[in-house]
Amino acid sequence: MTASAVLGTVSLPGVRIWLGRLLTDLNSGRSCLWLLPRKMLEGPDSPAEHLFGELLNELYDFVLLPSDDLGGPSPVRPRVPAQATAPHSGLWSGLAPVLDYDDGLADLFSAAPVSGPAEPETATSLPTEAGALADLLERLAKELGLQADGTEETDDDMAGDVLACLTGGRNGPAETRPVIVRAWREAVPSAVGHLLRRLVATGKEAGIPPARGPRALMVASTEDLPPGLPGQLAREDIAVHWWWGATGRLDAATVVALARPPLKSALDRHHLYESVTQATITEVCGPFLDVAAALATRWQDGRPETLPDALRDVLADSPVPDGDLLGAAEGTRKPARHPDESLLPAWNAAIVDSWEGRLRHHPGHDLQREHAVASRIWLAQNQVLLPLLDDARERFAATVRSRARISLQRLAEEYCPRRGPDAITESPGALIETMELGAMWGAHRDGAIALTFRERRHLRTLREARNLLAHRTPLDGDQLHRLIMELCR
Repeated sequence: MTASAVLGTVSLPGVRIWLGRLLTDLNSGRSCLWLLPRKMLEGPDSPAEHLFGELLNELYDFVLLPSDDLGGPSPVRPRVPAQATAPHSGLWSGLAPVLDYDDGLADLFSAAPVSGPAEPETATSLPTEAGALADLLERLAKELGLQADGTEETDDDMAGDVLACLTGGRNGPAETRPVIVRAWREAVPSAVGHLLRRLVATGKEAGIPPARGPRALMVASTEDLPPGLPGQLAREDIAVHWWWGATGRLDAATVVALARPPLKSALDRHHLYESVTQATITEVCGPFLDVAAALATRWQDGRPETLPDALRDVLADSPVPDGDLLGAAEGTRKPARHPDESLLPAWNAAIVDSWEGRLRHHPGHDLQREHAVASRIWLAQNQVLLPLLDDARERFAATVRSRARISLQRLAEEYCPRRGPDAITESPGALIETMELGAMWGAHRDGAIALTFRERRHLRTLREARNLLAHRTPLDGDQLHRLIMELCR
């Protein structure tokens, strides 16, 4: 199952919440910049297309660019990556700065761009940012139904007419439908950023309240925009939404549960074994839901020792994307609300994300680090089995009391946890309920309690499993099987 299928067919709670935040900002009248990893924008059936479709389904009306071509796929356009402007280079993109409204960022048209070295025109040559912005505004005018009057206009005149229409400055109502632009489908995606700033600046200049003025949603990757642009936008005017930490444990667990074959057995031990298996896949894959779905189908036996090979098989079918993980400290607590500059290459390659308040790498990178997969298996077993082990310990306390060969008072004094001088006095029977598994086993070896063969086996299995998990060591397949058998007796 591909990532696009996972995100496109499952209404995951994390995705719904994330899209809800974006819709809230958009419906309140704010313009939004939606940033997605480059990897999610690739391919005709990309995850971005599915997410975008979900968003459009929630909107009542909108203006969409590029408009969908009826009867055929969208044309593939060569991309021009955004470039940072070199200082003192003597060259100019043809876009002049916006004054007063946009922190000095460039985006107005110039009627006479500075001439540069002549380049031969070819059929594959791409427009400049100024030309791309003019084309974008021309297509927007067509979507808005603006008719040309036959007079020759400069690019800036045309831009003024389109923006005036959006703000109601041509004796008409202001356009309140959101203007949505898919930058990754544009030949020059960086022009979308200029349109966003220009539209917001025009609305502010016209003095229109946010909820009654033009608004835009631009969907892009950081590679489509000038470096550092998201951090330069005025947040009171433009809400920047990063696809970062959008899914959590519940989303991954949902995908895993849906991908697993149905469990036909009614036995409790089989259901518990399946719970451990699903928790392990969830923990190993984290926010990488496509890998989680594939591994849930591939890893059939649920034995911890076979999981690395199953994961390798999954990744052989879908190789780990290339990306630089320098500066991506695995497990960092409380990562920022968006990836910092050093993480952008890895984020665009979709090999790093924020998950449950921690930074997570793609599971393919865990295979390259010693004990990484084992640590995730241990964590999953810990989450599922520790509460059950504690319940089993409390139940076995009744057996300890009934099998005691010495007084309960002495048994509590010698084997129960030490109590402070200010502790509330409890009965010996109540204190024995706090006895640890290791202390119970010690009392058995010392002859303080007499256990049957079956009780000894039960206590030994519980104690060994508890000790392994306490020392951050996952149970292997045989140990897990024995423990589950004892827990479900």
